[in-house]
Amino acid sequence: MSITSLLNPPPLLVEIGPDWLKVRHGQDSAEFPLDHGPDGRLTALGKGKTAAALKNFLKAKDWRPRIRAWCAISSRGVSLRRLSLPGGAKEEFQQRLLLQIEAEFPLPPDELAWGCLPLGQSHPANGTLARQDLLVAAVRKTWVADYQELLRACGTEPVFTLAATARWNWCGQPADSFAMLDVGLRQSELTLFEKAVPTVSRIIYWDGKNASNPAAAPLETLAEAIKGSLTGSRLWVTGPAVSKEFTERLERLLGHGCNCERVENPPVGGSSAAILGLEKYAAQGATPALILRLEPGGSAATSLAALNWKTWGTRVGVLAAACVLLPYAEALLLKPHLERKVATFKADAERLKIIDRELDFLRGLKLSQPPYLDVLFVLSKSAPPGSRFDSLSLNSHGEVSLRGGFHDGQQVADFRNKLIASGFFTNVVVEEQVPTPDRQKVNVRMSAQERTAAELAAASAHLALDDTKNHEKAVAPGAVPATPSAPPISGKEAK
Repeated sequence: MSITSLLNPPPLLVEIGPDWLKVRHGQDSAEFPLDHGPDGRLTALGKGKTAAALKNFLKAKDWRPRIRAWCAISSRGVSLRRLSLPGGAKEEFQQRLLLQIEAEFPLPPDELAWGCLPLGQSHPANGTLARQDLLVAAVRKTWVADYQELLRACGTEPVFTLAATARWNWCGQPADSFAMLDVGLRQSELTLFEKAVPTVSRIIYWDGKNASNPAAAPLETLAEAIKGSLTGSRLWVTGPAVSKEFTERLERLLGHGCNCERVENPPVGGSSAAILGLEKYAAQGATPALILRLEPGGSAATSLAALNWKTWGTRVGVLAAACVLLPYAEALLLKPHLERKVATFKADAERLKIIDRELDFLRGLKLSQPPYLDVLFVLSKSAPPGSRFDSLSLNSHGEVSLRGGFHDGQQVADFRNKLIASGFFTNVVVEEQVPTPDRQKVNVRMSAQERTAAELAAASAHLALDDTKNHEKAVAPGAVPATPSAPPISGKEAK
């Protein structure tokens, strides 16, 4: 078995009879019985048995794609109507068609399996808009749904058409007005065609068990049933048991210049004119013009078996080639843009070198500068209320000198003690302490020496920690701010 047959298996050809199901798949043919209930529908048990037998016949596998099943149904329960609708947009025309079907048939479109065949446009003489002529065939949906369920259960995707149109295709698609009679054992199907379009199709019940013996077959009953329905002079007769003698006797009984022509079936087991007509459609790569749809306005169900693998293979090949060549095409198309971006990156890299040098200089300057802000913060925090600073001097050697005024000598001593307790200074000396002429304040000149850089960093961290703790205590309800204690002033230092 080739890969092509696995991916695109041949279609299943099916003819649905009153109590049998004829199928053909490739070179194999078979016939399966059908079990109908009192209401005429297939029984659940019968559907299960037939589906299992058909699945075994097809050797269907779950991993294989579904096989397209072309199904030819008889005219039992099928109604044909010829409609003429005004043209228009597709959506509007579809809506008008559904309304017309609802008016013409006894059931609404939702309960019908129906299909339409365009017959061309007609142009009225009064100058009105052109009208679209259609042939609509409809049958009760539940009847077709039973066969759809049965065929889907065995791994196929069914599409339904009329057996009369399939036989017409096998007869060579005659284009004039004629009639076609398919002779069966218990019933026959008569279809009238006008310009190759089926207009009337009906079932004729008769005892055809002796159809192979024209002398014993009750052809008079059959001839009387179809004599009044013939509209043309040609009658095509199909059927597995139809012989030349059968056709000649039927022609004599019909009379009135009726010409009966027997359609010979090739010697293929299990084949009929309907199945051979479906096979001819499949060989030509065509589909029947009239397809019965189970959904209003829907399309025939598709499957992997119905795909045009040559077209899809070409598309996949083009897509694969595009995926392979896309990176190279992208490189060629985006090369100018990428060159501009690379040049921009190089220019930015040169600018970054200058920025790095300037940043290193600023970092060194920041590390080498004295902690002026910390010293000022300690001085402002240690100064008592009402004090005044006239001048303040700080240099890079850590020498600090200030001149100011305090309220009295006790404030000077407290200020000095706080500076010493801060840990920022090693020597704090009051160089001059002179009262003002009004004896209300004291003018002071002081000097101090800052500690080393490592000691200043530790003192700054300790100062920040103390400031955080004092802030938390101040926020707590009923808390009294703590006053830092200072060591006593020795006489030498006071001097």
